Order: sequence, then structure tokens, then C-alpha cells
Amino acid sequence: MCPIRVAFVVLACSIQSLVMAQPTKKLMDQGDKLYARQDFIKARAAFQAAEKIDPNDAKIQLKIGLTYLSSSPKFQSLNHLERAYKLDQAVDPDIHYYLGVSNQLNFHFKKAQKHFELYKERNKRMAPICDHKIEECKRADSLMNTAVSAIVKVMDWPVNSPYDDYGPLLNASEDKLIFTSARDSSFFDRRTKTLFEEIFISELKDGVWTAPQKISNNINNQFHDAAASLTRDGNTLIVYYGEGNGDLYRSDYNGGSWSKPVSMGPEINGAGSNETSGCFTPDGQRFYFASDRPEGYGGLDIYFVEKDKFGDWTNPVNLGPDINTPGNEDAPFLHTDSVIYFGSDTHPGLGSYDIFKAVSVNGKWQKPENLGYPVNTAEYENFFHLTDDKKRGYYASVRQEGSGRTDLCMVTFLEPEVTVVDIESEEAETMPQPASDEFVDPLISLQKDLGIATALKGTVIDAQSSLPLRAQIVLINNETNTIVSRVYSNPANGQFTIDIPHGGNYGINTSVDGYLFNSMNFEVPTFSEYVEIDTHILMAKAETGSKVVLKNVFFDSGKSDLKKESIAEMDRILNLLTKNPNLRLQVNGHTDSDGDDNFNKQLSLKRAQSVVDYLINNGIDKNRLVAVGFGEERPLVSNDDEMEGREINRRTELEIISNNNP
Repeated sequence: MCPIRVAFVVLACSIQSLVMAQPTKKLMDQGDKLYARQDFIKARAAFQAAEKIDPNDAKIQLKIGLTYLSSSPKFQSLNHLERAYKLDQAVDPDIHYYLGVSNQLNFHFKKAQKHFELYKERNKRMAPICDHKIEECKRADSLMNTAVSAIVKVMDWPVNSPYDDYGPLLNASEDKLIFTSARDSSFFDRRTKTLFEEIFISELKDGVWTAPQKISNNINNQFHDAAASLTRDGNTLIVYYGEGNGDLYRSDYNGGSWSKPVSMGPEINGAGSNETSGCFTPDGQRFYFASDRPEGYGGLDIYFVEKDKFGDWTNPVNLGPDINTPGNEDAPFLHTDSVIYFGSDTHPGLGSYDIFKAVSVNGKWQKPENLGYPVNTAEYENFFHLTDDKKRGYYASVRQEGSGRTDLCMVTFLEPEVTVVDIESEEAETMPQPASDEFVDPLISLQKDLGIATALKGTVIDAQSSLPLRAQIVLINNETNTIVSRVYSNPANGQFTIDIPHGGNYGINTSVDGYLFNSMNFEVPTFSEYVEIDTHILMAKAETGSKVVLKNVFFDSGKSDLKKESIAEMDRILNLLTKNPNLRLQVNGHTDSDGDDNFNKQLSLKRAQSVVDYLINNGIDKNRLVAVGFGEERPLVSNDDEMEGREINRRTELEIISNNNP
């Protein structure tokens, strides 16, 4: 290339860079000003506009990541921060700290710990903070490996909104929900640049929560107000008002309206202190509350007062250093007189606020226990409310499957024992009975939280009558031959939901007594987005002529040896034959139309025989089994295309040839 042309190319590139730099700098300056004013959403928009011009600028990626980390949804910060670091490892002196926090929020605790250690090496003055974060990551990793058996669900719209929703309170019958929300954009706090919270109420009607309404003009005012606690009868509400330092008030329901709230009194509302939440014991003789009064152990501490013989509150008593820390303990909830739940940002947890439980023995509070994952995460959890039967808890949490802000969540604790319910009414016969073996592997819950799971939602029905069925739906990791989830469909409508992790080969087996099992297979790529799949599972009765395709029986191309991923499905057939000793099965092998006809017929027979041989080798009488190879004779669909044709036609199926069961 001649020197003149080289110079021209260099000049052209320089001009192009200059042209790009000018609008980018203007957008970055605009974003920086908005970020300094803590207007993170608008700042992000400015930085993202700059990103469209120059997507490979490390500073732009860093600042987009920081807007997520400073607001919500925080977990989305990781992609941008990692990209910034990849583009320029010296992009910011605090990059390792940002990456540590973001990895922690995304449950990557070992990676987070490594970044905090690197940051500590380069910033000695930050060593105490880094040590605290490293310990958080170690504890979180341990808690994740010993997860509790529970299912957490973000409550549906319209209960939750795109704004902060928290503090769920329920009456004993669980048909009245009172909570706090910042959804009304007409109430704006110019001082904090946030929406004022208001108290809302929703009622459960026909199994659905009604659209929330503001609870009462007597209770809501033009400032910050929040629902702190509700008595079991649903008739006494403790309210937090943010006016002044922040105090607690009481409102009573007379059957038609809520009374004007009155102060809980000077024993509870200290002069110059902030009281954020509080609740009565079930007998109403004690009141526990959170306060930052100066004689405490740190920030917010939990105190109690009790009624004397005249019905007046006594002086407050601090629960002591076993419960309270140098940090914050908030939102006490008394399930019984001797069991307390509360939120803390200092007791050993996964990060931010976690929910803890403590028990009083002979008047002394024992060491609090972290409720563990999946109730708690590396994000914010607080305001816990447990139902009387201890089966469900309602609380506030920031979840990746939620709005990105604080949402109302419900946790269902899966009990190990079968609950025997004596129900006399005919109507109750349609209620789902608790199953002792229903569970979800904690890893599935984690992957769901990370958005790397697919939700399969469906209905199980009788193939002939279309009536709903109560079925057992099992998710199996075909690579390890282990069951990772087991749920049951609702007998009233046949509906179920089960989460399938991304990455791996998973089988879903649906079974109902008296029916052939149904087989499905899923192999979702590791980095797929979260999706929901709706399906109908048709169950065929176990009678002569019924068939089922074995979606989880696998062979290598052109071969007839069963792959190890087939074992779980084979064991299902063994179970079917063992439970139905008079059942005789024909195993049908089918191929697509590729290749020689005679070879395909022989291959299909060999594959069917491999299934039969496995069953015989595991104790099934050979007279109950027949292997038939149909080759390409019985296609289900056209062989014209691979995914929608040939792959479907390559199959192994079971067919009932006789069933003399009574």
C-alpha cells in the first residue's frame, strides 16, 4: 500500500474515532451527573445510549454495571462488570470489589471470595470489610449446600407491582392480606427521591387475590406509612409512621372501618429514636418492637414491653446480645410466646438482610438460626410472617424472577411426615392430600433464582374422558439416574408446575395408578433464557392396545446397546411390571427412513430386544415380554425433516398386549 493511501486510512480512522467520541462523551457526562444525583435509572439510560455507539468501551460497561449494582435488578450488573474487566483490567481501582459483590448476588460465592481477596491485597485499609464479605461468602456457600426443603414463589400480580412491595401480614384464615407498597406514583418524597409507601389490602376470593386497595383514609397519610403487624383475628393493625423520627401506632377494625391510629405510647416510642416495627405475643400481654434508641447494642435492636397488673406497658427490655448485634435486627414476629422470627444484616447469613429464628428456653433466648436457602439469598429478605400451621411463610425478598425490587413471596415448607387430615365433607374429597415424598432439589431452586431453569406448566388428564387426574410427576437427571424433583398435580384441575434446569439431559415421568406412565425428555442448553412451557399430559389407561413412547430410552446412532441415560426409564418399566403382575408388554422398535430398509428393520428389532433383555435380566418373566422391530414401516409424521420428522419417528414404545388385572 502506498504511503499516501496509508495516511488516508489512518486519517479516516482518526476522524471516525473523533466523531464517535464526541456524542459518547456528552452521554457519559450526562450519565455521571444523573448518577451523582442517585437517579440511577436515567443514568443507566444515558450510559446505554453511549453503549450503542461504542459497545467495547470498558468505562461504559463499568458504569452500566454500577447503575444496576446501585439500584435494581442488582444481579444484572455482573455481565457488564465482567465485560468491563475483560476489556480493561485496570478500568477502575475498585473493580474487584464490584465484581465480588455482583458475584455474591449471583450465588457465585467462590468467585466472589477470590475477588474480595484480590481487592484486600491491593487495599489494606479495606481489609476489615473484605474479611466480612469473605466470611459471608463462606457461610453462604455452606448454607447453599445444606439447603432447607422448601419452595419459594414470588406472589403474582396484582399483589406485587414493579415497585417495592413488602411487609405481608395475614389473618389466621389467610384470606386477608395487608402489606406496604410504593406503587402510587402520585406520592413522591422529594427529599429522598423515592415514592412514599402506602398500606394496601387484598382479599382471597375463589383462590385469587383481589386487586389491592388502599386500606383506609384513616390510616394512610401523605407521608411514609407501613404495616408492621396484624393480630391473628385481623382486627388490630400496628402501623409505622415516618413523620419525625418514626413511631408505631395502633389501629383497630370495628367490622366496618379502621380507626384513626393512636400512638403506642412513650414506653415504646422513645424520644429521638426510630421504632420501625413491632408485634404482640399471641396472648397480647407482651409487645416486641425494633428501635434504634441509644442504649442498644448497635443500630436497630429488638426490645419488649409487657403489661403490668393495671394493663399499662412497663419499661422496655432489650433482648440482649444473643439476639441483638452491632448491626440491625428488625421486624420481629412472635409465632408463639417462645419463638421469634426477625431480620438481621449482621448475624451470619448469605448477605444483606436474612431471616432468623430464635427460641426462648427457661426465659433465655438461644442462638438465632438462619432459615437458610432458598428462604434467604445473597439479596434482601425481611418481614417474615409464619402461618399457624407452620406450613407457609410470607415475607419480603428481592428475587431474580421478581420485579428486581422488593416483592412479596410465599415459602412452602415441605414436611417429611405425612399429614393425616380427617375430612368428613364430600367436597373435601377433591382436595390434594399432602405427599410425604414431594420435594425439590435445592439446586433446582438456585437455578430458578438465577434464571437458568425452564418452568414446565401443564395439566394431567385422562386421554379418553379429558377429566383431570392426580398424578405423580418426577424429574430425573438421566446422566446420574437420580430424581431431582417430585411433585403432584392438583386432583381438582390436574394442574402442576415443575422446573427443569438448563444444561443436562432430563426426563419427566408422569404416573397414575391404573394408567401407563407418560414419558417426556428435555435437554435445554446451558445458557438459554428462562422460559415457561405449557403442555397437556394425556394418560392412557393400562388396558390392551394402550401405547406409550419411551422418550428417555437412548441408543447411539446405528447401534442397539442401551445408553446409561436410559436406566431411569427402564426402571420405570420395571416398576410398572412389578406393580401389575398380569401385564404383558410388547416393545416396538421404530426407525426413520434413512438407510437400507432391511438394516433399519433389524436395527429396530435389536433395540426392542435390548429393552426386553434388560427387563428379563432384572427379574421379569420372559413370557410377559415380546420384542418387535417395525423399521420404517410405521412413521408418526413425515420423514422430510430432521427435528419435526425423522427424530420423532426414531422411537421405542411400549404396547400392552394383555392385562388380566382385576
